Amino acid sequence: MKHTLAAALLLTLAFFGSQAGAARAAAMQVLSGARFESLAAPISKGVHLDGDAALVQSYRIPDQVVPLGRATLVVQSAIVTQSYVNVPVEIDLDGRFLRQIFVGYRVERYVQTAVATHDLLPGAVLAASDLKMTRMVFTGQRTNGTGALVGRRVISAVRAGAPVTIEGTQVDQIVKAGNTVTLIVDNDGVRVAADVVARSSGGLGDHVSVYNPMTNKTLTGTVVGPDRVELNLSGETL
Repeated sequence: MKHTLAAALLLTLAFFGSQAGAARAAAMQVLSGARFESLAAPISKGVHLDGDAALVQSYRIPDQVVPLGRATLVVQSAIVTQSYVNVPVEIDLDGRFLRQIFVGYRVERYVQTAVATHDLLPGAVLAASDLKMTRMVFTGQRTNGTGALVGRRVISAVRAGAPVTIEGTQVDQIVKAGNTVTLIVDNDGVRVAADVVARSSGGLGDHVSVYNPMTNKTLTGTVVGPDRVELNLSGETL
């Protein structure tokens, strides 16, 4: 008999508990998160950003569950920092403040940098056709133009469209110390070529030292091609 009464009491409590839960749920309303986002969007678009930059929403706003009543959403001025923008949206219920929701945006900055026009294999020597300038999101990585990369050798594979960095390349030493190279001297418009010995190594555009055994002179010229060095010289002889 006691067990029967206890079981009946538990069933009664469960029934009234579920009824109370249903009543509480019925006394609530749901405010769509999309409403907060749509209210914040015009405010975010009015934020002035320096340079080439854009705002990207950082996260989606979840639906807000609030008590029944006259719910009003009041959008406020944006809170702006160098890397982030918050747009507060206030929830008022029956004319009284309930809580505040922040719609957040991160500031994405863009730069122009060199990228690969096609897949590049390790060891490839870069030509102008291998590279192009592209607008990309700045990630803190050093940027560079195509001119600084032409003639350099790729260290590891680079996929088409990916940035090509100075750090990801190395000088292609087309002139090597100890090798015989051709020195082209431009002396007041007169061009003279001579075989000399490279004293230092370098890639395209680098300055290297060369030794002329015929004149016993060491000169410095610019690498212009494989085993070719050029020097503008006025008033001197080899």
